[in-house]
Amino acid sequence: MPRNGKEGILFSFIMSAIMIYVMAALNYGVRIGDVGAAAWSYALFNWPLAYVVGMICDLCICTPSSRAIMNTFCAATDRAVWKGITVKFLMVVLMTVFMTVFGAIMAFGFTFGAFTGFWRMFPYNFTIALPIQMLIVTPLSGKIVHAIGDAAGWNKSAQQHVPALDVKTVADVMQHDVYTVASDAEVRDAVRMMLEKNISGMPIVDDERHVVGFISDSDVLCRFAQDNAPVSDISTLVTGMARGEFPELSHAELLDMNVMVIAAKPAVTVQSDANIAQVCQMFGYQQYKKVPVVEQGKLVGVVNRGRLTRRSFEACLGTAE
Repeated sequence: MPRNGKEGILFSFIMSAIMIYVMAALNYGVRIGDVGAAAWSYALFNWPLAYVVGMICDLCICTPSSRAIMNTFCAATDRAVWKGITVKFLMVVLMTVFMTVFGAIMAFGFTFGAFTGFWRMFPYNFTIALPIQMLIVTPLSGKIVHAIGDAAGWNKSAQQHVPALDVKTVADVMQHDVYTVASDAEVRDAVRMMLEKNISGMPIVDDERHVVGFISDSDVLCRFAQDNAPVSDISTLVTGMARGEFPELSHAELLDMNVMVIAAKPAVTVQSDANIAQVCQMFGYQQYKKVPVVEQGKLVGVVNRGRLTRRSFEACLGTAE
């Protein structure tokens, strides 16, 4: 797989070039009934036009569509390598379809023969070209790109600019002192804790420190806004209710609720020995600000997006200086 942006662009061009050539030869070979020297010569002669059409389809349709499908069906916390494999597979499948359509039109023109020709060519392309692409062309393209990238110093240059975070697992960056609220507490208790400790949310734990939920100021505000005009922050909410400015929902009706009524549950947690990349994906894709850290199911800390970001900034500044 490409290791940086330059290798990614080169990888797409090389992989598409080989794939389009192979498919052009197969399409012509199916039409004449012989996938021999004549088919490969024909494919080489017509390769420039097919390559231009193929790259347009790749850049404008196949790549964006593959990423959209991956984002729809892959979970935000799935490993990046599996997402990359999914995107590449979808790109190859879509390119197979589009280049088979192109081959049928080149062979039969815009006639009904192109339609029947497509269904004659597609089984060969899908059962032969697709495995060749995934098992041979993709690894070969990767090795070529890596060799070119190493010779040009692309990857070395990228590595020199990567700051050393000295962070490998969640345990290296988590905060050990965690404010929590009990599962049988009231919303009033959670709000008071947020105000006193100047925090935006906290884990909810049971008697054995199992994380059973997470409550944040946004959970309180969202619950309150169901029956009232939105308010800007938790302080405005509490002081406004104390002054009787929100008659539709009394302070008792909201603050006397059990925290589990409005909490996010089940709680999203991460193991203390998890790779830091996993929690970074959770912060990036799912927009979490804090994630409880557990060991053997029990709360041992919390990892904070702001804390991790500060560590990254410190490393970047240290590298730059």
